[in-house]
Amino acid sequence: MLYHGDMAEHLPMAVLVLALATGLTTSIVSTIRLQTHQPEFFRYFLTNILLFNLLILAGLIFKYMEFQLHFPGFKAYRFFLPVLLAVMAVLKLSWLYAFLLMNKTLPADHVPKRSEKMLTGAAVVILIGYLATVTVAWFMGLDVMLNTASMSLQTIIIGTALLATIQLLLTAGRLPQGGWRKSVLWFGGYHLGLLGIILTVLLVGWLQPGPQKLAHSLGNGGFLILFNAFPLIWMKWFQPARPAGTGQPVQIDTL
Repeated sequence: MLYHGDMAEHLPMAVLVLALATGLTTSIVSTIRLQTHQPEFFRYFLTNILLFNLLILAGLIFKYMEFQLHFPGFKAYRFFLPVLLAVMAVLKLSWLYAFLLMNKTLPADHVPKRSEKMLTGAAVVILIGYLATVTVAWFMGLDVMLNTASMSLQTIIIGTALLATIQLLLTAGRLPQGGWRKSVLWFGGYHLGLLGIILTVLLVGWLQPGPQKLAHSLGNGGFLILFNAFPLIWMKWFQPARPAGTGQPVQIDTL
């Protein structure tokens, strides 16, 4: 029984290591395959992968530090938690920025400067509001307010990414029939399913909060493996070279 218990304790770490190894492999392969042919898309594509992996690691560190605060010797490190929350908020918004621009550049390989400025401005406003709310909640000991602010930020980010994915699918419907259109549809369809599951899990966890369990840790690692593995599959089987003419901007008015 002790052996099985030790195996259960180490399983989430093994899954996480596998997920990070998959992410590293994806980063290397995408650098080789996309950097020359789709430079602007490649930039946001790679940033999206790296930031998502950093987010998972930051979340695990936060959970670990939060758990350690139950022990008297770690009370002095309490002030690190709001700092880590701020870092995670920056990472989340940066990931969303990269994700939105990745979806824009996939069909067109072009993003108007106006769109980049609007996204940056919106991210700054959301970040300032979130940090102000978290700071007040933390120093006043309002745990409900703190949890609500964190969950609201996550819901906004995943929800926005989900809407951007739907927009990508609509854009793909306007592309000419062929391998490139199918490639964009597969890319958008996969992210639509994954983000839909993540958003559902977030909302269920918000409505029915509970302690951190083994299944939750395995779930984080499992999501990370799926997120990191799909680009490898997509580049291998569904990512043909963009046909002539599709390098011209596809007009997308939203975001």
